[in-house]
Amino acid sequence: MERIEKLRRDIRESARQKGTSLVGDALGESGRLDRSILNQQIQEILQEASLNPAIAAGMADQLDAFVECAQRGDVPAAADRVSALLSVELDDLRKAAMLSLLVRVSGRRQFEPIAAYLLEKRGT
Repeated sequence: MERIEKLRRDIRESARQKGTSLVGDALGESGRLDRSILNQQIQEILQEASLNPAIAAGMADQLDAFVECAQRGDVPAAADRVSALLSVELDDLRKAAMLSLLVRVSGRRQFEPIAAYLLEKRGT
């Protein structure tokens, strides 16, 4: 539960930042709006999870396992964690928000090979 609350604080703090480090240097008005909407959706996902300790613990464990796999460079295992986190009942906007959260917790460079792996696997 503490890990989910920490993520909520981190996302809330990132919403106050004017930097564009998560989405690139050419962030225009629509990019700021998109980021704001994603931040709001991430906050809602984490808020809903925090209301149920079992869900919060499960989500935190999945996120921690994802980050560990990504840091180790274990792309297939990290991709499995992404699939597990996206397998819950979420609409498309919330799935986009969850992907945004995963990119943020792992870092874009570590997430890129995972995304490529998932796309390749989906295509076969």
